[in-house]
Amino acid sequence: MDWLINRYTVVARTLAWIGILAIIFLSVVPANDRPVSGVGRGFEHFTAFALVGGAFAIGYRFSLIRLLVLAVVFCGGIELLQVPLPTRHARVSDFVVDTVGACFAILCVFVATQIWHRYDQKWNV
Repeated sequence: MDWLINRYTVVARTLAWIGILAIIFLSVVPANDRPVSGVGRGFEHFTAFALVGGAFAIGYRFSLIRLLVLAVVFCGGIELLQVPLPTRHARVSDFVVDTVGACFAILCVFVATQIWHRYDQKWNV
């Protein structure tokens, strides 16, 4: 079973770092060159940061507080990265949506992991 967990960890870490790089890239390209889905900026931000936050929570067994702090720092850093760019805008609303999305996914993974461990301990005595 450990080999399966290790494979999932490697996949989750790879996806998390690809997601981080994609978010950074999409945050610094000119606004006209950034792809949009048409479902709304807030939903796009929430989904992107939730996917990356969830992947990090699966891939790295940091404490809940550490993951949440890292998510807040990253989300703030992404907005600050956009301040000097002429075609991008750093928005507090984007920071809030990004942070809520990432933290929501991290909390979901944390709760699911806790439930899984309790279930696993109960049936694998």
